[in-house]
Amino acid sequence: MNITSDVIIIGAGFSGLAAGLKLKELGISSIILEARDRVGGRTKTDFLPDGTQIDLGGQWIGPTQNRMYELIKKYEVETFNTIADGLINIQFEQDKMVESLPLEVIDLLKKVDELSKSINPDNLLETANVETLDHETFISWLNRNSKSKSAIKFVSRILSGGLLSSNAGEISVLQMALYVATGNGTSILLGMSGGAQQDRIVGGPEYLAKCMAEDYGTESIYFNQVVEKIDYSEDFVEISTNLCRKFKSKKVILAIPPVISNRLAFNPKLPVLKSRMLKSIIPGSALKFHAIYKSPFWRKKGLSGITNSNFGFITESVDNSLPNSEKGIITFFAYGDEANMLRAKDKDVRQEILLLDLAKLIGNEAKAPEKFIEFDWDNEPYSLGCFSGHFIPGALLNYSEHIRNTVGNIHWAGTETATVWNGYFEGAIQAGEREAIKINSLLKGS
Repeated sequence: MNITSDVIIIGAGFSGLAAGLKLKELGISSIILEARDRVGGRTKTDFLPDGTQIDLGGQWIGPTQNRMYELIKKYEVETFNTIADGLINIQFEQDKMVESLPLEVIDLLKKVDELSKSINPDNLLETANVETLDHETFISWLNRNSKSKSAIKFVSRILSGGLLSSNAGEISVLQMALYVATGNGTSILLGMSGGAQQDRIVGGPEYLAKCMAEDYGTESIYFNQVVEKIDYSEDFVEISTNLCRKFKSKKVILAIPPVISNRLAFNPKLPVLKSRMLKSIIPGSALKFHAIYKSPFWRKKGLSGITNSNFGFITESVDNSLPNSEKGIITFFAYGDEANMLRAKDKDVRQEILLLDLAKLIGNEAKAPEKFIEFDWDNEPYSLGCFSGHFIPGALLNYSEHIRNTVGNIHWAGTETATVWNGYFEGAIQAGEREAIKINSLLKGS
């Protein structure tokens, strides 16, 4: 039996749910097909037996992410500030900690910010020297703009790794500048209070996604439906899934990571430039770890638990403890090359190495957590990486006009298509709503 709707949305992450809610508001029928058995996409929240919340995927929100805060208010979801009291430990030179960013790092970050101000996310062609910026790697640009090898390495790790889950040789200067531009500058992107990591959600972002799904109507979300083929013409779209189901609609919105879109069969085939665009977006490579302790021992030392390091496998850590909980949680990340080196090691070896690195940053007590949790989104078959995707050098300029353009009756959403807060929940929501509004105009002829 075929199931028919005005619009089919593929993906029940924040972008797909936002598109569905906007279509519902506009009076257009839609259904959502989701490959997983849950909503939330690249966010996932687990709970320990004692109720401790562990966010395995995306988890933070901050100022100017207005649609996220509006949804939080609408569904009466509670938030709390990320705990950031105490000193920050920065391992800039070997075996030496400092409490603030060295001047050479600040200078290099200012240069990145100045470059980002020249970027128009809606029209990259307006950028001066745009071809040069897209063909030069970020590591090459860093080497040209600083004489400090330590500063170059540090900025490479916190920006290429911490923002794009990559190494600085895999991304272009243009890609980095664009990302910084859509997030309002490096200080906001890297910041806690007043920055992108200011707040967390009680129950995790997945709880907010569930609220959105209930508002949309869970009866209109079809779970465990892995899309295999999309047949499309000027008049209709027909979607075939792994469960031998057929879904028909006038329009479809793809709200899934580009790497997953690239695996689908299209009939007729996508235009070459659209297809090559999808193939040129690489998913981020990040590993997220949680070390859980009986208490937040680092606070007794006057430490915040926030660290950045130029050495070892851990690029950054944060106090991820929960309010009114006695337990202490340090969450930390490995990116790019370091993440890949860790993947090559056995799990027990990986844990031992990481805890030794963590002990150097916050104290020897870090070696003995009550529980150690790791999560690798590369093992998730319907994500294949995180945080989001980025273009290979030289591809962003070639294919930028094809990121958001429709193909027949197929529309493209997802955070990778956003021009505001690209790579974040906010970007995902705005992208989903953008395509819903486009479809409303097309269907109603306005």
